[in-house]
Amino acid sequence: MKKLVIFAAATLLTIHIAQAADEEKKKDKGKGGIQVLLTQLDLTPEQQKKIDEFNKAHQEKYDQARKLKGDARKAKLREITVARNALLDELLTGEQQSKLKELKAAKKGKKEK
Repeated sequence: MKKLVIFAAATLLTIHIAQAADEEKKKDKGKGGIQVLLTQLDLTPEQQKKIDEFNKAHQEKYDQARKLKGDARKAKLREITVARNALLDELLTGEQQSKLKELKAAKKGKKEK
């Protein structure tokens, strides 16, 4: 009987630890998008202002796209991403663009692991 109680306690402890790890992963999910990467580029106030204006102008489109499912969602989000990337190509200096590419590559490599 004693062994059964110890086994049950160990099982519950293992399950609890696994759930805590899953919750920690869920907390981190979604973080580190383009906005986080942009904070690492030392943007000028003017660049930051234009990016903020773009985000405000496209917020409704983001919200609508998130409500969609499947290919329609992907297409709408892709459209917004292409517009944002065009803006970034105009705004960022060559050095900032290369640093952004490096950050994206590092994020992608980390994501694949």
